[in-house]
Parts: sequence; structure tokens; C-alpha cells
Amino acid sequence: MSQELAILYEVQRFDTEIASLNQALAGLDPGAELQAEIAAAESELSKLLNRHHATEAESLDRDLALKTLEEKRAKFKAQLYGGTVRNPRQLTDLEGEVQMLSREIGKIEDRILELMDSLEQERAEQKAQETRLAEMRARLAQVQGQYAATSSRLRTEVGETESRRAAAAGQVPVQLLKRYEQLRARQANLGLVRVTGITCPGCRVALPSETLKSLNADRGTLTCENCGRLLFRDASAADNE
Repeated sequence: MSQELAILYEVQRFDTEIASLNQALAGLDPGAELQAEIAAAESELSKLLNRHHATEAESLDRDLALKTLEEKRAKFKAQLYGGTVRNPRQLTDLEGEVQMLSREIGKIEDRILELMDSLEQERAEQKAQETRLAEMRARLAQVQGQYAATSSRLRTEVGETESRRAAAAGQVPVQLLKRYEQLRARQANLGLVRVTGITCPGCRVALPSETLKSLNADRGTLTCENCGRLLFRDASAADNE
């Protein structure tokens, strides 16, 4: 029985290694968090671009409005100072129009200056965001490259370990292997433990003296009375009873 348990213990070691590899695989960073940050940054850049386009559109509209008003004011000034109009009331009206247009032109010019400042600031913000995005995408490419390489290596190791595990499991009696699998499913992937002292390595509870004697004498398949795990002690294990 000790030989069968020794082989089963190898199966347990493979199962532990496979679980460790799968845990490492699950813990790898595929860049999901960074991708979410990039998506948020892209959304922010889109907002910046939309705002910039709106500012540019308003600036063009203001330039056109300014040109129209300046042309209209120039026309009224020509009439006012060109000598073609001599009626005092008409002259007064023309002077009022020129003054009103000058006020409107002044407001538009002030707004155009504000828009010019806004455009400059928006271009700077846009450039900074584009630089930030480029850096984030470069980091993502690096993270994804590392993930691809590491995950590929781990999956290869899992496959190789599973093959060795299958080969070892094939040498274990079917009923013993089935019992082990049932225990492993209930006991956190640990169905068989190697006893080197006087306690169960699985639950850390002291084993009865009769159980220890039976282990040393290789008297069949033994289990821990507390956790139910299969117990194994090979010939080289130190006897610390």
C-alpha cells in the first residue's frame, strides 16, 4: 500500500503545482485596468476636441460678423463724411448708427480675443492629453506583451504538469484515486498529506498513537480522524513520535 500511496502523493504534488500555476495565471495583469483608464482618457480627449471645434466654429462666426459690421460701419462713415448727405437729421442718424456699430464691433473684438486665448489653452490641453494617451498605450502594449509571454509559459507548464499527473494517476488503483479526488474536492485541493511528525499536516491536529503506529507499520489506507484526509508516511520520513 505504501507504494501506491507514494505514487498518489506524487499525484497530489502535481495537483498542488497545477493549482499554484493556475493561481499565478489568474493573477496575471492582462491590462484590463489600464484599458479602462485609456478608454476614459480617450473620452476626455473627445470632449476636448468637441469643445475645441465649437470654439473654432464660434471664432469663425465672430470673424464673419465682425467683417460684416465693419463693412457696414465703413459704408455709413462714407455717407457721413463723404459730403453726399447734408440733411442734419440724416447726419445725426448716420452718426448714431456708426456709434452703435462701433460698440458692437468692440464687443465682438473682445470676444474674439477671449476665443483666441481659449483656442490656445485648448490646443495645449489637447496636446497634453494626446501625449498622456500615447504613454498609456505604450504601457498597455508592454503589459499585454508581458501577459502574453507569461501566460503562454504558465499554460505550457500547466499542460506539461497535467500530462505528468495523468501518467502518475494511471498507476493508482481506481478506487483509491476516486477516494482521493473526493477528498481533494472537499479539502481545498489537498486530499493526501505526507506525515513527518505526530500531527496531520492538513489540519495540524495531533494524530492518535494508534494511527501513527499503523502508519509506521504500513497497515492499509489511513485517514486523519479530524479532517478525513488520506495519510502517507514514506520509509525515509523522520519518526518524531
